[in-house]
Amino acid sequence: MSELVLVAKALEFCVNAHRGQFRDGNAALPYACHPVEVMLTLRHFAGVTDEVVLTATLLHDTVEDTDVQLEDIQREFGDDVAALVAEVTRVEPERPEGMSKMDFWRLRTGLLLDEIGRMSQNARLIKLSDRLSNISESEKTRSGNKLERYRQQTIWILQAIPRETHVGLWDAVASVLGMSEKQILSSLPFSNKK
Repeated sequence: MSELVLVAKALEFCVNAHRGQFRDGNAALPYACHPVEVMLTLRHFAGVTDEVVLTATLLHDTVEDTDVQLEDIQREFGDDVAALVAEVTRVEPERPEGMSKMDFWRLRTGLLLDEIGRMSQNARLIKLSDRLSNISESEKTRSGNKLERYRQQTIWILQAIPRETHVGLWDAVASVLGMSEKQILSSLPFSNKK
């Protein structure tokens, strides 16, 4: 299957899977605009042409946020795409009874950073492009503590993903934060302690 056919098929699959979902904020766009933006950023900004990576990018939130199962991705798009989608799919824990929201956020953040530490180069490319989209939108749709926590989590993600993964993407995320590489790397690392 050629790149255009596989990516086109993934685009249609993505739009159908996310039908009825919308992004945060006023005048919210359909959710499928997000994976499309992430894929276009990888293709046109980062120069990624690998059909597996572009296809997995379009599908990166389907298992996490819709009724789509990894087996559906594997059947429709093959083992390589399914494996990459599995790498970037968050495994969300149940919130233990009695755990505060802040402690649960720390738990989830720690798990995310552990997942990133095990990711392949291609999964990290998707994660950087995804975070660029998400932090850019968050700067417009979140405020207060919610925005500050997301900004802090983004700093830790940049600490976890080597800048050499893709200098342009890494720097673009840092730029949205208004921080330099030196500021990011000298910030306190993640700690699950209060």
